[in-house]
Amino acid sequence: MTGAAALAAGTTLPRRALATQRAYRKFRVYRGSREMGTHSLSATLDDQGFQIDIRIKLAVRVLGITAYRYTLINREIWRDGTIQSVDSRVNDDGTDDFCKIRKDGDQLSITGSRFTGTQPAEAVTTSYYDMSFLKRRPWISTQSGAALPVEIADQGDGKWKVSGELDTTLIYDDRGEWMGSIFDAGGETATYQLESQTGLIAPLWSAA
Repeated sequence: MTGAAALAAGTTLPRRALATQRAYRKFRVYRGSREMGTHSLSATLDDQGFQIDIRIKLAVRVLGITAYRYTLINREIWRDGTIQSVDSRVNDDGTDDFCKIRKDGDQLSITGSRFTGTQPAEAVTTSYYDMSFLKRRPWISTQSGAALPVEIADQGDGKWKVSGELDTTLIYDDRGEWMGSIFDAGGETATYQLESQTGLIAPLWSAA
């Protein structure tokens, strides 16, 4: 994966020097030319590890009527590159989904709306905020807890095509920061536009 090794080497922070550090990012999400909602990430790194709170709120309106709604509230805690816990709840246009993960020895114990069982500790979530997720498997859906078989292809210019049980394009800048996605939203292309940002999220995750 081009640039991944250099990225990892350049962003790791000394563990013994850690004080509480924070980073925040908020996107506006557009369906075609019309805004459909927001996606925000608020990260904290301290002696307990890396915590990130993710909020997604989307709505598709047709002729002034809301045709589709989606909300996600998710908190993840990581340490040493491994999930410690995930607590995520989703309302997908009236359908409630959830994902709860706890580290249990050398594996992850998962209770979700579409999967209950275990996965290996090297699993990552479908939250994308660190570029190293691209080379790790499995991906666990923060919507349902299910492991998603995916294939990933480098499209150049910081774009990575994800296909399989998840169909999206992820965008990373030259620092390895996740800067949004491109996906189909009911026949129109959904894109992200950065609204505000404080600090960098990927180095905090790497240092946990």
